Amino acid sequence: MAIHRSQPWFHHKISRDEAQRLIIQQGLVDGVFLVRDSQSNPKTFVLSMSHGQKIKHFQIIPVEDDGEMFHTLDDGHTRFTDLIQLVEFYQLNKGVLPCKLKHYCARIAL
Repeated sequence: MAIHRSQPWFHHKISRDEAQRLIIQQGLVDGVFLVRDSQSNPKTFVLSMSHGQKIKHFQIIPVEDDGEMFHTLDDGHTRFTDLIQLVEFYQLNKGVLPCKLKHYCARIAL
């Protein structure tokens, strides 16, 4: 279930401030994004992205339906079995986001 952890756009336990710093380093281009663990809610993730020279943060909420877990950005209207599917969908479709996901902020190995 944690296959997303190997994805270059997944940043695990970084803070909101650190996410913003990484996105700013990319030049605040529309569609630059990363996914990280939520600091305020341990069961959720956050999609941080830039649009219109601003950084926006969207909570990815886990939804349970018939014993299956899904991830959603839009209150369960569009559901994904894993974060990889969610990211791939929003790379092709704007959906509830201000623009499509275009360029990920790669993790930097320390």
